Amino acid sequence: MAPVQTAFRKAEKKYKRGQPPDLDNAVDLATTAAAANEAVREIKLACDLETPATIPLQLFSQRRPPAYALRDHPGLLLIPNPFTDEAQRWLARKCLCDCPRPPNRTNLDAFFSLPPESLFELASNSEKSSLPIANRSQADIQQSDVTLPKEKFYTQPGSPSSLLERQCWCTLGLQYNWTTKEYDRGSSPFDQDLDSLMRAIAIAITRPSDTSDPASGNDYNGNLFESEAGIINYYDERATMAGHVDKTEEKMDAPLISLSIGLSCVYLIGGTTRDTEPTPIVLHSGDVLAMCGESRTAYHGVPLVLADTTPASLSCPNSGANDNAAAAYPEWHYFAKYLEHHRINCNARKCS
Repeated sequence: MAPVQTAFRKAEKKYKRGQPPDLDNAVDLATTAAAANEAVREIKLACDLETPATIPLQLFSQRRPPAYALRDHPGLLLIPNPFTDEAQRWLARKCLCDCPRPPNRTNLDAFFSLPPESLFELASNSEKSSLPIANRSQADIQQSDVTLPKEKFYTQPGSPSSLLERQCWCTLGLQYNWTTKEYDRGSSPFDQDLDSLMRAIAIAITRPSDTSDPASGNDYNGNLFESEAGIINYYDERATMAGHVDKTEEKMDAPLISLSIGLSCVYLIGGTTRDTEPTPIVLHSGDVLAMCGESRTAYHGVPLVLADTTPASLSCPNSGANDNAAAAYPEWHYFAKYLEHHRINCNARKCS
């Protein structure tokens, strides 16, 4: 007898890649007026979204953008893209250049001794660079090589571009162990700019209100929020994330804050078991999602990344040429090429 499929698994299979996605019942605040969508209600942020003084650009296009809560999922809050175009490009640079490098860990660390530069920088600067993946000794490595394999699993040479496509995640702050499901791999400094941004969001969503539910599912004081751990996920057009619950943190009262950059995706939010039918949400580039209160222990996942959905402000080769501090990074067309076919999700949480 075939095992009975849970409601969450059925929803995941509905969005199986290779068939046109049925988004008729999905919450998509970019295409549907919130007032006409019975699944959501508009809420008022507690205060303005303030750009931290240490960040040398204007992050937010609106000081008090509209925000929404899902009626059937108390504590799940959405802020449709409150960022300026330049802020999204700044976030992309952070996630591709600054964060996925030592002492932060990526999924490739188990197999390679990675260089101090990010793979994105190496791929951008020289697409002809070769990363050795052959079984060679240290004495055999040429000066032009930038990393060494740790195991004999890989036997063919590769390039920074090919390894970049295999980079699936990067951990920030307290280093998460995917085997033990614990933060037991030491820690690295959490990027200060990202921490400041996450705290600004946490403060703004403190006790948001509307006429029907003053609490809106989040009683946490955002002034106490500190990004102690985070994960940056890199999705190509074929990638998915199976339904799961984030429950490693010592205290679960603080929100888990998530930012999306690049391609849109279908995000599923369910209940405390897989038997609860999840609600599909279309997340777009720049969207902010916060899991607060009850939703903090809800099953969630990403069954589908939507191709051809990256906004022109990111996919246009010259769109970032005049940004603040653009000279500190490779030319934007490398970012545009990557973001045209990838989604980046950056999330942060307080653990203790």
